[in-house]
Amino acid sequence: MQFILVDIADRTNFYPFSLTRSLAECRVGLYSFQERWEKYLGQDAGIFTENYLQVLYDASFLSTNESLTFINVTIVPQNSLLEQIKGLQEGEKLITASGKWIATKTKERNITNILLAEMPPIIVENVEWVENSVDLLKRQAAFIRSDFAIVSQNRRSQKVNDTNRLIQEDQIFIEEGAQISCSNLNASEGPIYIGKEAVIMEGASIRGPFVLGNKAVVKMNTSIYGATSIGPYCLSGGEIKNSIIMGFSNKGHEGYLGDSIIGFWCNLGAGTSNSNVKNSAGKVQLWNEAKQVWDTIGQKMGMLVGDYSRFAIQSSINTGSYIGVSANIFGNGLLPKNLPNFTWGILPGYTLEKVITDLGNWKKMKGFEVTQEEQMVLEHLYKQAHL
Repeated sequence: MQFILVDIADRTNFYPFSLTRSLAECRVGLYSFQERWEKYLGQDAGIFTENYLQVLYDASFLSTNESLTFINVTIVPQNSLLEQIKGLQEGEKLITASGKWIATKTKERNITNILLAEMPPIIVENVEWVENSVDLLKRQAAFIRSDFAIVSQNRRSQKVNDTNRLIQEDQIFIEEGAQISCSNLNASEGPIYIGKEAVIMEGASIRGPFVLGNKAVVKMNTSIYGATSIGPYCLSGGEIKNSIIMGFSNKGHEGYLGDSIIGFWCNLGAGTSNSNVKNSAGKVQLWNEAKQVWDTIGQKMGMLVGDYSRFAIQSSINTGSYIGVSANIFGNGLLPKNLPNFTWGILPGYTLEKVITDLGNWKKMKGFEVTQEEQMVLEHLYKQAHL
């Protein structure tokens, strides 16, 4: 049986992160959406996304005539739900009591036909899903706890040397090759997971729930509060609280990052800080790129930062800021709350040629290169921005 994760129906709710990759690749807790589904399914899963993004993923399933099970990637996997998904017959569809699509088994490859299916839907009760980018932060602690239970089951954590102080050690799991020295790890309020070959330097203090991905680094004297996930190959420093750094990004210096999500391949210059609460303690408004409106979302919100965006040193970021894809940001005082794709400074003007050249330079620093497929995605978004 082949499973395909679909983000097409919901991806606009997850801008800016779903502009440059399928939502299946976005991370919350220990895993990306795809990795989590594959853990529950017990096998690899394909990705079905928008045409301009499909070049990033294997699309061979689109030309087959076999029956496939298509799954809404935003649904939170649960064992009881998995049984119903795996038990689907040709033409059957699962939806929630409120009408949200869960899964369909079909030979169809047209997204409309997949969502509609051929037979009356089967209603499933008590289903959870992630609604939008802000909901990633709201669910972060719960994902870390459930993911930790999966990754630590019937496994033994690597021991660390006596220079470290561990509180509630049974809720701390350290993978092989991780290096931790003279640090404080406190799991009394949530589990702590440290990935393979990750490094935590001297003087770091970390409270769970917390995730540090493979080959990621926490620098000296860093303070991290839960619930926070720092993805693979990331560099972290300063003060971080209730945030997600998805992967390959740097927040390596002093400065505050709170109630925020940072995409892939981003960089926050030294001294950069964001506000997460208004001086009035009033409700925060956040730009909704898909609907082109300001949403009122609550009392605390930092920023959403799309892939490949970077901030100059000492950048001051306003409460509830939306930063698009491939923005090179600098400016005096509090920066504008909405900085679109390909911003240069605080205005349009970051050319595609320079975007790709600069990204290549940043990737080389971590031993990677810009792929042709990535360039095609950026070219598509650049054309859209300049219509």
